[in-house]
Amino acid sequence: MVNMNNRGTEVIVDENEIDRISDLPMDILDEIFKDMSFQELVKTCVLSKKWVHFWTMHPILILDWEFFEEKCGTIGLIENGFCNMIGNILLHHVGSLVKFFLDLSTIDCNDRDLDHWLLCVTSKRVKELTLKNHKRKRYTLPFCVFDCPTLTYLDVTNFIVKPPSPKALFPNLLELTLKFIKFCPDKANYVLNTPLLYSLTFIACNGVHFLTISAPRIQFLTVHDSHDIHASFFDNLSNARELFMVLDVCEESKSYEQERFITWSRLLYLCSNLTRLVLSNSCIQVVNTLSEENIDEVTHYLEDPNCVDKQFEKLEFVELREFEGTQFELLFLKLILAYSPSLSRMIVEPSDELDVAEVLNLYEELRMSLKASPRAKVIVAPHGQDV
Repeated sequence: MVNMNNRGTEVIVDENEIDRISDLPMDILDEIFKDMSFQELVKTCVLSKKWVHFWTMHPILILDWEFFEEKCGTIGLIENGFCNMIGNILLHHVGSLVKFFLDLSTIDCNDRDLDHWLLCVTSKRVKELTLKNHKRKRYTLPFCVFDCPTLTYLDVTNFIVKPPSPKALFPNLLELTLKFIKFCPDKANYVLNTPLLYSLTFIACNGVHFLTISAPRIQFLTVHDSHDIHASFFDNLSNARELFMVLDVCEESKSYEQERFITWSRLLYLCSNLTRLVLSNSCIQVVNTLSEENIDEVTHYLEDPNCVDKQFEKLEFVELREFEGTQFELLFLKLILAYSPSLSRMIVEPSDELDVAEVLNLYEELRMSLKASPRAKVIVAPHGQDV
């Protein structure tokens, strides 16, 4: 057969020629289309007769904010239609799922809908599950998520978590990220057993003190604005290599302030394998609500060399944010310098409330402090400045 190309030149096309793209193995096609949005993925059905139902077999389903925003302009699609659409997509999907991403922020659904969708998703042996919800309304995380042994990655935002039993096992989970989560156990506390977990993140979570996580292979631990974490939380996370912890003192956390410093001074003892540590000042300081008697008690405790009974052998990097110039912060930094033989860098980010003279005095005092590591370099610089 002879066709004309766009330059007017005759081109001979063999009708029996093999369509090499369409005949690629499914795993190769999955790799080619893995970063494509769901909307674009569906459009591939017009490219080849063999691809008419390709999207129904693709192991990645991304139903994100952009997808729903684009669909909002579809004639005849009302809010409840989104629930029907998600149900139909999952109903027509065949085979297993490697990755499922669902953003509930722009749609109106109920817990029953969510239960139905995730029961379908987990039955397909999903490995990576992301659930986003930026509405004021919180959904309850369905029980089926706790019975999905294939999960390797779980990222959940703004949900209520009530595990179905006091103990839950995620045998293959590698990364767990929880944001704006409210833990509401039916019993006093519950245990998450995650034997392979290496990355754990809590951001603005409530009720974390109800939770015990067993993670013998943990490497990276992040705690941001989750105030009710006690020292016992770290008992099963002793192998963490990097810890990022930023807490803002607020009215809700005052009941926890009473023993904060002594509790956090145990942190390095509990996490003895740390190589990198980033803290905000509120993780270690005693706030002004303490009585004078308690402040003297804590100061005496910190000045006693026996308050640290072993060196922080592996600690290489320390960063303290929002340094306010309190005696407790200074003592804490001096302890780190004196008991960290592998330390190479300490960064202190002063609060905006400190004037230049106070910052210079801080630098000089830390520079002259006893150091266990001859390589330790102390840097005092505002947050965000290149150092």
